[in-house]
Amino acid sequence: METIRDSAFGKLVRFLSGYRLLLYPEELDNVTWRKYLRTPEVNEEEGLTLIRGEDFYDQHSLYTVMSQATRRRRQRPPLRSVLAGPWHGVKEVSPEAIGWGGPDDSENPQNWSITKKMLVTLLICLLTFSIYIGSAIYTPGVPGVARQFGVSNVVALLGLTLFVFGYGLELPAVGRSPIYVMTLVVFVFFQFAVIYAKNIGMLLAFRFLTGFLGSPVLATGGASIGDMWNPRVRDYMIAIWASFAIAAPVLGPLVGGFAASAKGWTWTIWELLWVSGFTLVLLFFFLPETFAPNILSRRARRIRRIVNDQRYASESEIEISQVASRGTLVLIDPK
Repeated sequence: METIRDSAFGKLVRFLSGYRLLLYPEELDNVTWRKYLRTPEVNEEEGLTLIRGEDFYDQHSLYTVMSQATRRRRQRPPLRSVLAGPWHGVKEVSPEAIGWGGPDDSENPQNWSITKKMLVTLLICLLTFSIYIGSAIYTPGVPGVARQFGVSNVVALLGLTLFVFGYGLELPAVGRSPIYVMTLVVFVFFQFAVIYAKNIGMLLAFRFLTGFLGSPVLATGGASIGDMWNPRVRDYMIAIWASFAIAAPVLGPLVGGFAASAKGWTWTIWELLWVSGFTLVLLFFFLPETFAPNILSRRARRIRRIVNDQRYASESEIEISQVASRGTLVLIDPK
């Protein structure tokens, strides 16, 4: 049930029900949330903010707090509300840090059961396969594309190169699983635009866009796996994930070859649509978030809603709120 609750389907059910279904422990018991509260201890003599070791326990995670003491300047600017943003002139507050509820916190991906970890790993591998096969599965249909649109094979081959070129243009920074699902939804529907393209320009444009939309898992799929597994196992799991990325373009021409020869080039895209559509259904119902900062951020939002107090924030939200407004604007516009 936890896996479904944390999936895109579970989030949708919670939203539509007004957060009355698929509840989290802190929503079932309005006292439970207090165990997630991590109040910094300030050492006035040394100007340090000490975070107790057990407070941000995140065993072997990619987001592990590496030290039990986080240095802060004694005269640091006060924290602002993490919801309104640092440049809106809102009332300055000092949020209480929300973290894991101890070394056995069930929401920590490192503490998931082996079955759940294997399921999520398989889903990430399947998603990677579904995207990577999209490049090579197109190649058997290149002659058919050239004939239908009256262009050379070189121009028709752009449908492959533009798809691959789009891989490198997306890098999700906050959260992973929602990005995977949302981009895969558009990826699946854009296949129809490729199949029913009216001219070569439309076909090439949507091949590029589908490659762009498929890039998140190629950029952060390994990180998603690393979120769950400890170092002793992580290397093996990433190797398995990489094998799916290698197998997909190898099998693509084989899978698409017989379809293109029997039914025409559009059937290579139909096959891609079937594979990616099947993957989308599985991800929608069963893929939870694995990124620890995002999990804690959503926990903090739930606690703020429960207690109606905007002071509470996760460690990552506190870090973001400390970024100066000028620095934030530089990231948006270097001028």
